Amino acid sequence: MENNINPWPVVCAIDFGMTYSGYAYSMRADYERDPLTVESNQTWPHGEMLTLKTPTSILFDKSGNFHSFGYEAEKKYAEIAEEVQEKQDTTDDEDSDHSDDSDDTRKKDKVDDEITVEWLFFRRFKMMLFQKEMMPNKKLKNLKLSADNGKKLPALKVFSEAIKYLKNHFEALLERTTISEKSPSNSDTLQETNGTSVSTGKTETQSKRSDPNKTESNDSSWSDDILWVLTVPAIWSDQAKQFMREAAMQAGIRDDHLVLALEPESAALLCKQSALTKTSGDINIQMFERGSKFMIVDCGGGTVDVTAYIVEDKQILRELHCASGDAVGGTNVDNLFLKLLNDIFGKDVLTKYKRKLPSDWLQLLQSFEIKKHSIGKNNPNDDKKMITFPSVFNLLEMFKNAHKNSKKALDNRLKELNVDEKIKCFKDKIRIEETYLTEKVFAGPIKDIVKHLEILFKEEHVKKIDIILLVGGFSECPMLQKEIQKEFPNKKIVNPRDASIAVMKGAVLFGHSAEIIAQKSVEQGHRPQDLSDIKQRVIRRSRAYYGIAADIPFKRGEHPPSHEYINSGGIRMCSAVFDCLIKKNQEMEIGKTVIEKTYRAYNNSEANVEIYRSDREVRYCNEEGCRMIGHIRVVYSDDCGDRRLFKVQLHFGFTEKIAIAIDLKTQKTSKVKLDCLL
Repeated sequence: MENNINPWPVVCAIDFGMTYSGYAYSMRADYERDPLTVESNQTWPHGEMLTLKTPTSILFDKSGNFHSFGYEAEKKYAEIAEEVQEKQDTTDDEDSDHSDDSDDTRKKDKVDDEITVEWLFFRRFKMMLFQKEMMPNKKLKNLKLSADNGKKLPALKVFSEAIKYLKNHFEALLERTTISEKSPSNSDTLQETNGTSVSTGKTETQSKRSDPNKTESNDSSWSDDILWVLTVPAIWSDQAKQFMREAAMQAGIRDDHLVLALEPESAALLCKQSALTKTSGDINIQMFERGSKFMIVDCGGGTVDVTAYIVEDKQILRELHCASGDAVGGTNVDNLFLKLLNDIFGKDVLTKYKRKLPSDWLQLLQSFEIKKHSIGKNNPNDDKKMITFPSVFNLLEMFKNAHKNSKKALDNRLKELNVDEKIKCFKDKIRIEETYLTEKVFAGPIKDIVKHLEILFKEEHVKKIDIILLVGGFSECPMLQKEIQKEFPNKKIVNPRDASIAVMKGAVLFGHSAEIIAQKSVEQGHRPQDLSDIKQRVIRRSRAYYGIAADIPFKRGEHPPSHEYINSGGIRMCSAVFDCLIKKNQEMEIGKTVIEKTYRAYNNSEANVEIYRSDREVRYCNEEGCRMIGHIRVVYSDDCGDRRLFKVQLHFGFTEKIAIAIDLKTQKTSKVKLDCLL
């Protein structure tokens, strides 16, 4: 295969998750020696721990300017909120010295309304894209997100600032690990402070260095050398995926240095590559033998993404069924845990606790997040195992004060709910019987996941698959693994090492792949001789119908009158006919799925090609569920006086679809990456 562009020296994948986010990266030189040499930032500080990802939380000041992201944002927000609460308490005390009880009550209510945290804090906001795209007449570019204090910011700003932070954080890491021009060594290996060696793959050393803690936007000496891979759920619509591309570009990532990777597909690439480097007795080796089939179940925070593959010669992955899934991720478990707390303490007390002591609130949520990875490990003889949530003294005190300082109020509440034997409250901790917690919080969401898999296994293409790979953060939940194994006893359930970061690492491999080099060549107007010669690739399936708006001769009685018009030649035409080029679930292969059709221009001065997507079979482009996702407008520079013939090419084999229009008279081309930001 003839390549028109060279591989990028560095690939960095940004995994923008519902609950946690992070990045992984590798240098081209390291990739060529060992593809699994993928590094991730391991210095996200959280108390005494260092984690591989940081919470998807972001903080803006009261003017809407970005302040911080991740653990830093949560810590700063908690400090600000508690300072505000201290001021409120002080005001309450001063008012109480000069007022009778009724005045004090009125003034306290007034203060509660007026004194709020002016800074804007957003947490776990990614799922808003999935929820809003399901609503009719909603345009994502106009979407606004509500912060904890109720104030709103454009979603595009919130997402782009989060991506910019991760981008700048990685570039700062590269800068501080770059060898100075004055270095006595000519080695191309960089030494990071934690002892990790990083090969640059560059031929020249760099001199620029930066503050290790600085992540403000600055031009990096590496800017031209990095290919950015942004992961997105496979089940998201084209519109939501394009929104993420737009956010990344607004964050300062150039369009020609950016690709989108599907999350479950990235995990599959990592698992495949891991299998190639393990011993022959490992289950992953058996899984990736020619003809073997497997399913990837990506259990993230917000969604569960499911794809199925068969392995073909040369380690080609052929998708057996287009990606499916729903919003049944780990946050559904979180929501049920919050409902349980609401049932116990009451919504008013819990809201007050969250507002007055946000650091305690976040600590409680983080404690539950950690326990997700251990709940369900109990042995058969430990049916009375209790799960402990410490450091909730203030929550218990607030409940007691809300019930006239009654020490027995909480005991009475638990008896009222008939859970006094299952939930125990002490001075500073809550203990919940594990079986009760799993029944109330975990059972429902896990049942939804299992039900979705049951439906999938009825499909002809996937029912004989005998290996299920569980990846994503929620995949590490023992109860989820047990229930899937219980429902599918004849299938092998595998939770691979690094399952929680499998998507992030696999996306790096995707960025280094020959497919990306080919895609960028096509985007630049080149067409390599034989794209189908790429040895390791994924043959995908379409999630929708794609076509072009075409005008055809009008037939009375067959076409609706509303679509009739007379063209410049005096011929009655039917407008906006959906000329389907790709059908739903149709295979799309690199180099082979290039749809070409010849059309005549709308008039003698320009051609306008409108490309549409539909979730169902339609006849006209204005039907429900069909929308335009891009168009190519070509204005002729020469005055030929005729309606020009031109050829349209749609490249469907890549993760991102590319459309090209070719003027058959001049051979000039115009191209577009299909834009779904409506």
